[in-house]
Amino acid sequence: MRRIRYAASALTVCAFLWGGGLYGATPPKKVIVDQDARGPASTDMQSILLFLQSPDVEVLGITLVSGDQWVKEQTQRTLRAVEIAGRTDVPVVPGAEHPFINSKELSEAWEEQFGTLGFKGAWTARTYHAPDVIPELKEGMPTTKPLNEHAANFIIRMVHKYPNEVTIWAGGPLTNVALALRLDPEVATLAKELVLMGAGFNSDKGGIHRINGRREFNWWFDPEAVRIAMSAPWKKITITPVDISVKTRLSPEIKAEIAKAQTPLADYHTKFAGGSYMWDEISALAFMDPTIITKEQELFVNIDINHGASYGQTIFVEKDMDARPGETPVTRKMASWWRVATVQWDLDTAKFYKMYIDLMSRPPRPRQPSK
Repeated sequence: MRRIRYAASALTVCAFLWGGGLYGATPPKKVIVDQDARGPASTDMQSILLFLQSPDVEVLGITLVSGDQWVKEQTQRTLRAVEIAGRTDVPVVPGAEHPFINSKELSEAWEEQFGTLGFKGAWTARTYHAPDVIPELKEGMPTTKPLNEHAANFIIRMVHKYPNEVTIWAGGPLTNVALALRLDPEVATLAKELVLMGAGFNSDKGGIHRINGRREFNWWFDPEAVRIAMSAPWKKITITPVDISVKTRLSPEIKAEIAKAQTPLADYHTKFAGGSYMWDEISALAFMDPTIITKEQELFVNIDINHGASYGQTIFVEKDMDARPGETPVTRKMASWWRVATVQWDLDTAKFYKMYIDLMSRPPRPRQPSK
C-alpha cells in the first residue's frame, strides 16, 4: 500500500511539473501549429515536436499545408511523429494541397527566364511525385487518423472558441491562413497574434535562388497567400526570417546529447534528423521564450506578387521616418496592405541550443485533457 501511495505521489508531482507548476504561474499559451511538415525529423517536424513537448504551450491542433512535401504525405508523417511523441490527443488537420496561383508549371516558366531555383519543395524535380502518392515511410505508417475537417475551417473554429487567446504559428506557406481569412476576415482580429517562419531580408544565403535570401521558400511557394495574410489586421505579427535561421546548425553534438535520453522521440531524432539550419525551431522556441532573441526590429513587411523577376521576394520598408537629433520618430504613412511586423535578427545561440536539447530529451508529456 505504501508503494502505491508513493507511486501516486510521484505521478502527481510529474503532472504538476508538466502542467506548469514550477515553470511559471501563467497558463499555457494556446497555439495552432500550421506547418508544411516534411518528414521524417526535418526542421518542420522538430518544431512540431517542440510544441508538443513544452509545458508552456497548449497545442489546439496541427494544421498542414503543402510546401516542402505534399499535404497527403505530410499528414501521414505527422500522425506518425505525433504517435512517437505520445501526443495523439492533439488533432492533425489536413489543409490546402495547392497554392492560390503559383504552380509547378509557373515555376518552371519563371526559371526559363530568370534562373534555376535551388529548392522548390513538393515541386523539386529530383524528389517529385504526384500529390496523391504516399511513399513508404521509413519511420513507419501511423495507426491514427487525421481530423475530418479542413485546416482553414479548424483555424476559424478555434479563434471563435477562444477569442484573443490563440496564436497562429506558421512554419510553412501561408495558404491555410489566407484561406481562413478569405472565409472569415475576423480570424485576424480574433486571434492573439500571428507568428511565422518565413521571409528573407539581408542574408546572402538561406534563400532558394542562389545568393538571394529575399526569395525564401515558405513565402515564394504561395506569394498571393502571403499578401493576404500579411495585409490582415493582426494585433501583432512576428517573423523569424532566414537572416537569423542561418546562424544556427543542428550539429552532431546536439544530436548526441538528445540521444542520451533514449526515449522514443529521442530515438526518432537520432535516426532521422540531419544537419541543417534550424529554421523553424528558432521560431517555435522564441515563441515559448522570447528572451532567446537578442535583436529585433519593427518594419513594414510584405511580398512582391508581380509576376516577373521579383515574384515571391520579400519587400520591406522602415517603420519610422528619419528624424533629426532630439526629435521623436514619426511612423510612415503606408497603403493599407502594409502591416508592421517584428522581425528577429539575432539570438542567444547557447540558450537556444540548451532549450532545444532539454525539450527534445524529456519523456513524453502527459496528454492534454479533452475539452
